[in-house]
Amino acid sequence: MDVFWIPLLATLMLLHQTTSASDNTEVIGVLGGSVTFHSHNPDGNVAFWNFGNEPIVTVVFEDPPRLIFFKDKFQTRFAVSERGRALSISQLRMEDAGSYSVTINGKRSTFTLQVFRRLAELTVTCEAQNCSDGRCSFSLRCSVPDASLGNISYSWRMRDQLLAEGPMLLVNESLSDKQEILTCGVQNPVSTMNVTVTTPMVLCPGANSGSWIRIGVVAGVEIALLLSIYLVFYCKSKGH
Repeated sequence: MDVFWIPLLATLMLLHQTTSASDNTEVIGVLGGSVTFHSHNPDGNVAFWNFGNEPIVTVVFEDPPRLIFFKDKFQTRFAVSERGRALSISQLRMEDAGSYSVTINGKRSTFTLQVFRRLAELTVTCEAQNCSDGRCSFSLRCSVPDASLGNISYSWRMRDQLLAEGPMLLVNESLSDKQEILTCGVQNPVSTMNVTVTTPMVLCPGANSGSWIRIGVVAGVEIALLLSIYLVFYCKSKGH
C-alpha cells in the first residue's frame, strides 16, 4: 500500500465506525451460482464492504475506482461494480451465507445471504400399511436425501386436485381403486421437482395382496352360491 494512503485509510476507518441505522435485504443464492448486493446510496466518496465484522474491500470513488482488499481470499470470487456501490460473489459456496454490509457516508445497508442447493433427487416409499377385513390403507412418504436444501414444502395432487400438504399421504382403497396418477411436488427456495406414482399399491405389496384376498373371498362366496343353486335344481330334478 502506498504511504500516501495510510493516513487517508485511517481517517476513513474512523468514519466507518460511526454509522446510522441500517436497512436489511434478504438475498437467496444457488450453490455454484452468483449474487450481487446493490447499495442505492448516491452519497459519499468511499464504500466499506464487510462480511460480518470482517472487512472485504474499501472502494475509493475515483475514476477508475481505487480498491483496497484486506484479505487475499476475497480477491478471486468477489468483484465490485457501479463504482463500488455493488458487490458480486461468484461460484457461491455454502460458507458464503451470512450477513454482508456496505457503509457509505455513514449510512449502512445490510444484506442477509442464504445459499441453497438445487433439488436433485426425490423418492416415494411405502411408510406404513394397515389391512383388516380384506381392506387395506397405506401411507406414502415423499422425501429428499439431503437435509441441507433449506426449507422444503411438499404437496400431493391427483390431477389438479390437492390431496395433502406435507411429505405423507394416506391412501385408502377407494382412492387406489380409481387408478389415478398421484404426483408429489417438492419445492425449496431455489428449485422445484415433481415425481409421479402411477401404481401406488405396488409400493406396498401387503396392500396389494390384501385386495387380492378380498377379491378371492368375494369370488368364493359367488361360487358357493352358484353351487347351492345348482344342487337345489339337481335335487328337484331327481325327485328328492
